[in-house]
Amino acid sequence: MKPEPGTGRPWVLITGCSTGLGRALVGALRERGWGVVASARQPSTLETLAPGANLRTLALDVTSAGSIARAREQCRDLRLVAVVNNAGYGQMAPLELLESEELRRQFETNVIGLQAVTNAFLPLIRACARPGEGRIVQVASALGRMSIPLSGAYNASKHAVVALAETLRLELGRDIPVLLVEPGVLETRWRATLARTWGDLPRRALGTPYQAIIQRYQEAGQGFAGEHGMSAEACAARIAGAMGRRHPPARLVIGLDSFWFQLAHRWVPAGLMRAVLRRRYGL
Repeated sequence: MKPEPGTGRPWVLITGCSTGLGRALVGALRERGWGVVASARQPSTLETLAPGANLRTLALDVTSAGSIARAREQCRDLRLVAVVNNAGYGQMAPLELLESEELRRQFETNVIGLQAVTNAFLPLIRACARPGEGRIVQVASALGRMSIPLSGAYNASKHAVVALAETLRLELGRDIPVLLVEPGVLETRWRATLARTWGDLPRRALGTPYQAIIQRYQEAGQGFAGEHGMSAEACAARIAGAMGRRHPPARLVIGLDSFWFQLAHRWVPAGLMRAVLRRRYGL
């Protein structure tokens, strides 16, 4: 039976809840009265979440149409009024060494999967939400507005997320707010996951100008994250708070590094910005 709009607990689907920001969002939104559908490719990673009437867990691979359809069917008995598209990863490689399949996988998860989940669950949100109650939250990055070396695939995917979110906001109008989240560096396992996406990149880089740069990249990145990164819990609290507003902001820039990074991109001369980034990465 389909829930009646406006009655019962509001529910939100979150993708990518196995670790990091997605997992932190589960707790942050439950604390604020939401029922949470926590999803991950491997549902076993969700077994340690505190059980309760306001939690449902399910398997969801955003790159699989069948998995998305099954997840939607498992939510039909809920008054689902929001989706948080958090699932994603970072593909690291100089563009010159990036393989086509690596770029394709990056977009399948970060872009095509995000939009597929949005399209699948929008009808449920329309059917269950009161006017102004629905929410679509698209998690992008500070790198959705500018680019850094060695992360071209990730940069491009997050630029695409920004474009999709801003287009969807125009198309939906005031019916369902679209919140674009642009966080900076977080203290999560994202960089450990990034290292696993390298594949044979170190071998491909042997004898190229990128060899030493790649070897230094992760150590430098981990140091920056440890010194400047915001905790996943703090970031989740900001998102949850914004989702609870009567009129959510169109953009949510989270972290001082994201704020200053985007401000510099807008006001610092392009040539100077390129010089700074090349020096920072040893190019």
